[in-house]
Amino acid sequence: MAERTWTEAQKCAMKLRGRDILVSAAAGSGKTATLTERIIRSLLEVDENGKHTADISRMLVVTFTRAAAAELRGRISEELSKAIAAHPDDKYLYRQLVALGSAHICTIASFYLEPVRANFERLGLPSSFRLADEEESIDIAEAVVLRDLLNRFIW
Repeated sequence: MAERTWTEAQKCAMKLRGRDILVSAAAGSGKTATLTERIIRSLLEVDENGKHTADISRMLVVTFTRAAAAELRGRISEELSKAIAAHPDDKYLYRQLVALGSAHICTIASFYLEPVRANFERLGLPSSFRLADEEESIDIAEAVVLRDLLNRFIW
């Protein structure tokens, strides 16, 4: 990635290995850049035998928005492409770029939706069920709040 100044917390998130991490920060604070850098660094690391130690297909990257997931995927693709240009004989890098298309980079909602879709019948859901879009979610939330207010103060 382009040279930039990282905070100590961002550096820690990028370097920490051997465990899952949660990156939580305000909008515009560099979460996507930090996660991209962490992923790229881990994909480019090699062990003492010169073997790559990570695989994009074994990672789970969960964000809150589809836009953030798409941005992460795009940035990772861009950085892998740069790495391939620098190391054109490294087949591992090509495999990572190809695997990126099916990598588990998703929103929280889509992450939880997969097992629900796979088990909709057991859960008693119709096969046509779907997630509400953002506008529908707002309408549902407003209806729930209104119902709660009516229950509390009128009925």
